[in-house]
Amino acid sequence: MRSTGQLFRWGLTSLLLVPVAGFGWFAAGGAVGFLWLALALVLLGGGLNAAAIVRGVRRVGSGALMTSLDGMTPGDRAGEFLDEPLAPRQRVILVDGTVVGEGGVDNPVTPGPASRGVRRRVGLAAAAALLGLVAFGAFALAVEQPLAIAQGQLTLDEVYAVWGTASRVGFTITMTIWVVLSLAVVLGVAVLALLPALAADRILTPRRMLAAACIAGSAIVVAAWFPHLSMGISLPDELPFPAGGVQSAASLAFGLAGVALSAIAILITVPDWRRPTR
Repeated sequence: MRSTGQLFRWGLTSLLLVPVAGFGWFAAGGAVGFLWLALALVLLGGGLNAAAIVRGVRRVGSGALMTSLDGMTPGDRAGEFLDEPLAPRQRVILVDGTVVGEGGVDNPVTPGPASRGVRRRVGLAAAAALLGLVAFGAFALAVEQPLAIAQGQLTLDEVYAVWGTASRVGFTITMTIWVVLSLAVVLGVAVLALLPALAADRILTPRRMLAAACIAGSAIVVAAWFPHLSMGISLPDELPFPAGGVQSAASLAFGLAGVALSAIAILITVPDWRRPTR
């Protein structure tokens, strides 16, 4: 049976995934399935939070909550067993969530070279994956999307030849800015992975390192909307035939990758994945 806190965190996770589903609807060109998913997440999140509130109220009413905090049963508080003093309960909650003391671990694992090595491997692998994401996004924007707008009637060279100079230069500028900023984000992820400080090992655990990389990847995808918009409002008007409102398969996959990265970042940080208590 899951605890009150676990229910609440899963309910919060469901609600946080609602805007992600909305972004998926936008990225997929208005796919109705994402709207149904958002509705289901709202209902699920509301149900889980309601269950958490009900269980929390019951625990307060039964005295189970206070017992879990100070170790005293309702009988102790009524004065029935006050002949012997209660032993103090000492617990320390570290910044990474590790509980030291009663109810936790007696000898917590101290972060060191081993955990630092895991963080570095995870971070550097994520940085490499983000670099591939930037390359794929650039290919989708500069190659696949123009061909999709041309609807197969022009080659890539012909598309860029008929594209007006001012509009093409505007797209090139926004595209260059996006690439430079994306590479800076990738570099930032790599730097975080290589931080040598002991505090970084405690705060930036491998899971949080992966979550940070997912957030960075999602931001890269969202920022690509600006060059995509620059092309979408200018190129169709320059072609010698009616065009517009077309999304390439590569652009669709790139947008949905951002949606998936946002969902992964939420799923690995917000909910409690520990086994429910019996």
